[in-house]
Amino acid sequence: MTALIIFIGLIVGLNCIPLLTKTNFPKTEKVIVKLLVTTTILFLIILFFAFNGYRLKGQYTFVTITLIFIGLTIIYFAVFKNTTTKILTATLLLTPLLTVSIFTLLIGQVLKEFDINNKTKIIITTGGFLSCGELIYITQTKLGLFDKEVHYENSLCLRGIEKIETVKIDDRHAEFLIYHDKTMDSENPYKYDVERKTGW
Repeated sequence: MTALIIFIGLIVGLNCIPLLTKTNFPKTEKVIVKLLVTTTILFLIILFFAFNGYRLKGQYTFVTITLIFIGLTIIYFAVFKNTTTKILTATLLLTPLLTVSIFTLLIGQVLKEFDINNKTKIIITTGGFLSCGELIYITQTKLGLFDKEVHYENSLCLRGIEKIETVKIDDRHAEFLIYHDKTMDSENPYKYDVERKTGW
């Protein structure tokens, strides 16, 4: 609750900055609006794909786009005069998206990637607030730009995953050794066996 109050206070405070200045920069504002519209659309497209199991390739690609979106949104709040258009845009679109973008940076951030073969890899991400460990995704390259989730694991309770070795892969299952920091499980390396139900 305290974090929510601080967040709302920050948004209101940023929107009060234009009241203290009388200077307008119309050319700069046009550039900011174009960049903000572009990054907002890009962010929404990436979110849509992410909810359908497609992650943009590259460990820092999504983080970079999200940080640019957050930065442009804060600049929009702090520089533009308070008009009806700005208030409606901020209330209905930008503030909810800003909340989602901050949430996605805190939860589900890619920590490490391990290649299984040319098209398949394992991605390790941070877990949620109630997660006992890091999350494991097995993905395959799709459409050239995305890693498509083909397997998801959230019940291992392993933290500080440093390395994953592929022991064996056949038509029915895959076997891995997961090296971690032993804080949640004393077995190190942890033997992880996955059934290949989807045929990845």
